[in-house]
Amino acid sequence: MANHQRILSFEHGFNFRDLGGYETNEGHKLKWNNILRSAHLSYFNQTEQRKLYGYGIRTVIDFRSTSEVALYPDQLTSLMNYIRIPVFDNDLTESNISINEARKNFSQDPQAGFNRMMKVYHQFVTDEQAQEAFHTFIKKLCLHSAQGGVLFHCSAGKDRTGLAAIYLLNALQVPENVIYQDYMLTNQASVKRVKERLQYAVKNNLGENYLRSIYDLSTANQCYYNQVHSIIDDKYGGMQNYIRNVLQISDSMIEQLKYLYLEK
Repeated sequence: MANHQRILSFEHGFNFRDLGGYETNEGHKLKWNNILRSAHLSYFNQTEQRKLYGYGIRTVIDFRSTSEVALYPDQLTSLMNYIRIPVFDNDLTESNISINEARKNFSQDPQAGFNRMMKVYHQFVTDEQAQEAFHTFIKKLCLHSAQGGVLFHCSAGKDRTGLAAIYLLNALQVPENVIYQDYMLTNQASVKRVKERLQYAVKNNLGENYLRSIYDLSTANQCYYNQVHSIIDDKYGGMQNYIRNVLQISDSMIEQLKYLYLEK
């Protein structure tokens, strides 16, 4: 058995994880080197671009808004297939918010960042553009794996990317507890980045409330995850219904996903 790593390290990137090895309820495993999730790739140097290619990735799917991509374009080799599927027209997750803006928004109330995220997760589930984007994501996965592995990402690789992974793993029938663990793994895989953001806030005396909010904006949280499930359960009759009827993932798409991403 080859020694596979779940969390991958790239010096100029963070929150890189391989979804390989997760087992489905039917006893099949996701292939390794085949589907990755991460934060943005805008600081990648040529060595890292080659490393990603060498890892087997041929398609990169970017969930970020136009303004995010304009500010921080992914650095990829021309051999990569690059696909943009913006989940929202603007970045609601505040991943690129300026410090002054953030100070204004988050220094009054220690709950501001947390409340912001709860609202954003509500939008992920109920907003038509977001639903359409996640539908397109699954459709692209069905089409593009023929050329090799796929990496999907947003800015921090935890919210839009987190939802995409939740839907994908549910469609593949991965057990709920495993999907939750994968979602929370962001916190382990983003330690360096969260620390940098907090240190910056401390150095600039941005205050306790701001620190609390930055932490809530920068991490995965069980409350965000649970909210997704409770909205989907209450409003749409459960995750499998949501995947089929709202995201419009057909049985044949699910069969195709299983065929492409699960070990034979």
